[in-house]
Amino acid sequence: IASGRLYRPIEEAIANVFGPMVGNTHSESSETGRCMTHAYHLAHKIIKQHVNARDTDVLITCGSGMTGAVAKFQRILGLRIPEKLEKYLDIPREERPVVFITHMEHHSNQTTWLESIAEVVVLPPDDKLFVDPKLLDEILPRYADRKMKIGSFSACSNVTGIMPPYHELAAIMHKHGGYCFVDFAASAP
Repeated sequence: IASGRLYRPIEEAIANVFGPMVGNTHSESSETGRCMTHAYHLAHKIIKQHVNARDTDVLITCGSGMTGAVAKFQRILGLRIPEKLEKYLDIPREERPVVFITHMEHHSNQTTWLESIAEVVVLPPDDKLFVDPKLLDEILPRYADRKMKIGSFSACSNVTGIMPPYHELAAIMHKHGGYCFVDFAASAP
């Protein structure tokens, strides 16, 4: 089951501890607003510490899970085109971004890229069905002409719990002039 399930201790904490303090973030006009703003900034700090992010790294948050976060990110990059306009597009191959994903991505990190203007390359698994960073290193030179190269990888499979070597994948993407984005939804703090 990909979605989180109800769990009484968490539900009770939300209702009894967190719920009474819910208010608009970035509002200082009430105590609840101040509490929510503080909690929001604290959550960002904790998440950035968990993923070893720098102050200059961007954390994209939204209230609709990973699917919403990826879609928001793609819109920020200008890679999502309304479906009705796609027939008017004729983007040359070398101008299209290329996105590398692994064979074990959650559907939100695969389907949304397939629905973008990017060319999507799925890295094949190794003989043991794991992610092999060497394969990415071998494949990337074929796309050296692309202006935008993106690696979009899960930090942990929400099905198997397997953690791909995303640090190595990121280093390889950077070595080849690309960007790396990691989905921590299944391994968040």
